[in-house]
Amino acid sequence: MNFSEIVVKNKFLQHLIFWTLLFLIYILSYAGNKAYYLDYTENVAIKFPFYIIAAYSFNYWQVPRLLNKKKNLAFVLSLIFVSFLLFVGFRYVLHVLHGNEMKLLNIPSYLSKTIMFYPPALMIYTYQTLRKQQQEKDRLLLLQQEKLSTELKYLKAQLNPHFLFNTLNNLYSYIINKSPRAGDMVLQLSEILNYVLYKSQKDQVDITEEIDCIQHYIELEKIRYGDRLKVSLEKPEKILKQGVTPLLLLSLVENAFKHGVGKSISNPEIKISLKQDQNLLIFNVWNTKDIQHDDIDNKGIGLRNIKRQLNLIYPKNHQLKIDGNKSYFNVNLLINIP
Repeated sequence: MNFSEIVVKNKFLQHLIFWTLLFLIYILSYAGNKAYYLDYTENVAIKFPFYIIAAYSFNYWQVPRLLNKKKNLAFVLSLIFVSFLLFVGFRYVLHVLHGNEMKLLNIPSYLSKTIMFYPPALMIYTYQTLRKQQQEKDRLLLLQQEKLSTELKYLKAQLNPHFLFNTLNNLYSYIINKSPRAGDMVLQLSEILNYVLYKSQKDQVDITEEIDCIQHYIELEKIRYGDRLKVSLEKPEKILKQGVTPLLLLSLVENAFKHGVGKSISNPEIKISLKQDQNLLIFNVWNTKDIQHDDIDNKGIGLRNIKRQLNLIYPKNHQLKIDGNKSYFNVNLLINIP
């Protein structure tokens, strides 16, 4: 443990350093005749115990026990009482050491000494007030971050079972029908499960990992629908290295398959495209629309959760556009990744 760590944990040491530095500042700031420097230093040394008494009575009794509890009259009376005791004590010490007269009813002298005794007390009070305000800000920020983390985990927990349920349901139908493509489906599903159960627990993944999972998902759906479904995925030849929230893009694709390949659609088609322009990520998903589920895309849990995640993670760095008609549905997502 280094010295700074010891100071942070030891309040007595903090106070000792404060008063030592303050004493040095007082004596080093002397700009008078050098012949009187020792007298000035002695005078500062005499005053310092009174500074300390004023500071601790003010910050550890009067403020917390009176002022903070709205006992304003008691606070004012205590200030007058303590400051008068300090004035009397200081006068007595000067009388003992230097033979000064004990003028206890000298109001101007009392007021000047009171003003002299309390600057260190106000310095400590200001520091403690600012420190408490910063601690409160840090506490609220931590609560906000924990709330955000909990909410994102909840949203992911909603997406994962929804996605897995649909995929496993497809696999089950192939196994029941003893399809030779069930084996290929298991391989694709294992890659998706690895991503969903492990990699998606991170705050961010590389965009290439999300796209790889989307490709595995597309292959699964191609096995299920065969030649009836037309799917295209356009992406740059070289994908720039960018971090993205896991399952975000995959959920848009899954939503398109869920609502875009119903039995009422004679020629179902899904078009997916990914573009990158420096920090800008452009992801577009277009799909034919099942007229039996008109407007469900805007109300379904998938897009609702996606919108919520975008607002939480990219509050001012995203744009989600949704449009379509009775025959198609299009989602365009722009994310400005810092």
